[in-house]
Amino acid sequence: MKEGKIVQWTKDVGDKVSAGDVIMVVESDKADMDVEAFEDGFLAKILVPEGESAPVGSTVALIAETEAEIQSVAAAAPAAGGAAPAAAAAAPADAAPAAAFDGPSILMPALSSTMKEGKIVQWTKDVGDKVSAGDVIMVVESDKADMDVEA
Repeated sequence: MKEGKIVQWTKDVGDKVSAGDVIMVVESDKADMDVEAFEDGFLAKILVPEGESAPVGSTVALIAETEAEIQSVAAAAPAAGGAAPAAAAAAPADAAPAAAFDGPSILMPALSSTMKEGKIVQWTKDVGDKVSAGDVIMVVESDKADMDVEA
């Protein structure tokens, strides 16, 4: 996956968000996925509106630490469609071929801009199970939140 389309923002500018809250729905070439906030704070500015696409890893929204900081964070924002790395919330990595395997593989998604590794809390599918696009295949824990990862 090189980019994702913002299907819906589930929070509005000014809303309080907590780590784990669903803040948007992103459409990839394979499925729609709820994307959770990785930080507590307040949604200060939406940089990529509903219906628009953004490259994976780009900043699509800004979160202020406090309600009082919303205006200053929004004023300091880059132009809409920001392509800065370290996304406030990013879609997971797409499946890419493994070295000696010709089919899709499952990669650990980046669940936050600061995530270095994740812990698989649960596999929701067993070896041999049919997997369709959009099926939850595992639950991943980062230092901020747990997130369902879809195929």
